[in-house]
Amino acid sequence: MTIYDIDFNQLYKQHLIACNHYNLPPEKWDKKAVKMAENLVGKASRYNQQLLETMQVQPDETVLDIGCGPGTFAIPLAQQGSQVYALDYSMGMLDVLAEYKQKLQLENLNLIRRSWAEDWNDVPQVDVILASRSTLVDDLDDMIDKLCAKAKKRVYLTSVTQCHFLDEGVFAAIGREDIGFPTYIYLLNRLYQKGIQANLSFIETESGRFMGETYEDLLGSVEFSLGPLNEKEKQGLTAFYRQKQQNNEPIKHGQRKWALIWWNVA
Repeated sequence: MTIYDIDFNQLYKQHLIACNHYNLPPEKWDKKAVKMAENLVGKASRYNQQLLETMQVQPDETVLDIGCGPGTFAIPLAQQGSQVYALDYSMGMLDVLAEYKQKLQLENLNLIRRSWAEDWNDVPQVDVILASRSTLVDDLDDMIDKLCAKAKKRVYLTSVTQCHFLDEGVFAAIGREDIGFPTYIYLLNRLYQKGIQANLSFIETESGRFMGETYEDLLGSVEFSLGPLNEKEKQGLTAFYRQKQQNNEPIKHGQRKWALIWWNVA
């Protein structure tokens, strides 16, 4: 058996099952929309700067921003004059973005409520597609097919390099075994198998530690990712948190490095 015998989409799906992955309902993101806007929109970061510099979107180019959130990229791209289609499945995110659109008078910013899994027949073709931190999908082939159908010039994706967003110690503390998310390597290999020789680079971020101030903040973050904890798991998480506090040790969180995958459409 060689690497050419591996179906990376099928292997990816098996990994999703093995890690008990479930799609977060849009209501969870709705509740985070206002806070995310406060933390992300209009805020300078190494991640945002490197991604925008790599994309080099021109004012006369059209853009589809998939998983746009509160408008971290859709807003600056629209402000430079590009026609931007901002797509998300969270109505809360789109509502926040709609407020920015009105406040900043961005008539060239168009909002689309849609998920990766839904029908995209009425999603317009554009010059440039961006999917920033929104590529953990159920089916790689379906995602790639949609990208190829809608992009006329270039596609830019970012994907995880680490298996977990949560501190590894959390899983030991609550007594759960978790192999973590499938990383970018599945996507990169599946693109190759489908005839797309994509470029790969990495974006180092400033994140890497939990920024919450209380145990309740940590519990909320853990349950956002894993679902509700039972009482025994909460006791374990409480002990983990107290130990970190006593030792003055940071709690790891997020992705320190993101994979940036992009290609020119032939």
